[in-house]
Amino acid sequence: MRRFIIAASLAFASVSIGVVASHAAEAPAKAAPEIKLAPNETAIYVGDMHCAHCAKKISGKLFRVKGVMKVRTNVKQHVAIVTPQSKKEIDVQAAWKAVQAAGFEPTKLIGPEGTFTADEKSKEPAKVADAAATKQS
Repeated sequence: MRRFIIAASLAFASVSIGVVASHAAEAPAKAAPEIKLAPNETAIYVGDMHCAHCAKKISGKLFRVKGVMKVRTNVKQHVAIVTPQSKKEIDVQAAWKAVQAAGFEPTKLIGPEGTFTADEKSKEPAKVADAAATKQS
């Protein structure tokens, strides 16, 4: 009887794993929907923001950055959108470090100063060359 229970458990586990793996293989990679930003807003993508608690921690740190008026988060898109006070800009370095201080790694930042991604070695923001500027050169 004991052997039967063990064998049945193993068979069920292997079938369950196979079903999960097949669903993962069938799911097409969805492109992230484009986020509409006001000209003065900054979007910070955070790869591991997966719940409301994560979003709240990130928002709390971003609110402490000088010049921040509003922070909106979207857990499904893994993004925090920061709105500055009027006639002010958000410091890219300060916003990047605020997300890191919350315990998360920002993957991309898009704002008035340009697009930044994480440098592989230092994990600091590195500006991405603009396609339009490259074509004009």
